[in-house]
Amino acid sequence: MKLRLWFLAAVSTAMVACGHHGGSGGPDGNGGDGDGGLDDGGGGCVGLCTDAPPFGGMCTPGGSAQCSNCIDDDHDTKIDGQDPECTGALDNDESSFATGIPGDNIDTVHQDCFFDGNSGGGNDGCNIHVCCLLGAPDKASCPFGANQYNPATDCPPPLGNAAIPQKCIDNCGKLAPPGCDCFGCCTECVPGTSPAQCYDILINPASSPNCDSTNIADPNACKRCTKNTMCGNTVCGGTSCILCPGQDPSTLPTNCMGAQCPGGAPTCTQSSTCAAGTYCSNGCCVGVIQ
Repeated sequence: MKLRLWFLAAVSTAMVACGHHGGSGGPDGNGGDGDGGLDDGGGGCVGLCTDAPPFGGMCTPGGSAQCSNCIDDDHDTKIDGQDPECTGALDNDESSFATGIPGDNIDTVHQDCFFDGNSGGGNDGCNIHVCCLLGAPDKASCPFGANQYNPATDCPPPLGNAAIPQKCIDNCGKLAPPGCDCFGCCTECVPGTSPAQCYDILINPASSPNCDSTNIADPNACKRCTKNTMCGNTVCGGTSCILCPGQDPSTLPTNCMGAQCPGGAPTCTQSSTCAAGTYCSNGCCVGVIQ
């Protein structure tokens, strides 16, 4: 079983601290590789939820996973939850949007729930062709699996008429971080930019293998995508007061009294502590499905 806790963290130390894992917005299938399915449990939780084993909310010095070991493994001055390339506490690759977990979300063509920690849509009900996310209007414009692509029947509006299954919305919608849809199309901001330079990019390393926080503005490295607003927590930046991954809190509108969290999740800062079983992600204490 390939497990992954998600959290796409903001780079600002004012919003996220090592040890608590829990602006300007961007331009607004079929099963995966079938490496098994992690049951979504159905136990319920408060606020945002993720499909993963219990997590105590603290990084562990000397821990095996790079994104929760309290170390700046990629030497970019951002540690664990401060690093926008960390997708979760079991993420073992702090230097990119890849997880370092063999077999996790490696299917280039068929995309399922990106944030549930496993590949294959059997348990989450999410199946979509990658070219729907990339906005390809026809086979000729589809860079991956064009021979399997029929936008009219494979894609939801506006490209086609396919519906996102309710099971996908229910199981995966709560797992998506702020600014992301269920399939890994996320508004990511270039660190250190003011006003924030943000883009909607497909962070799945199967589709954007060379994408990291240093080249978010490069559409060749970080494939541009169109978020599906029916599934996920797609709103961030702008007047929402919800930080996009990588966004500096200083670039939020002046009327924002601190960052807000989707789903009613509590906010967290460097000096605050998330409850056990949650972790601080992008300034929000994110719950864990037991």
